[in-house]
Amino acid sequence: MESKEKPSRLTVYLPEKAREELLNIANNTGLSQSHLVVLATYSLIANYKTKGNAIFSELLGIGSNFNGNELQKKE
Repeated sequence: MESKEKPSRLTVYLPEKAREELLNIANNTGLSQSHLVVLATYSLIANYKTKGNAIFSELLGIGSNFNGNELQKKE
């Protein structure tokens, strides 16, 4: 059964590079940027439920952030 609850609104600030890439994905897939962000959020929630906090170290281990700067790994 689908909920009749009105979705809440969340303002998200993205680095310009991430915003451009999101727009490119939206144009390539035909999905709206909002829909893509919702899908990404559901994916994050599902991964967190499965793997817990480990997903964050996996995400940070990709080597760079959306500004193109290398992330510094703490030793």
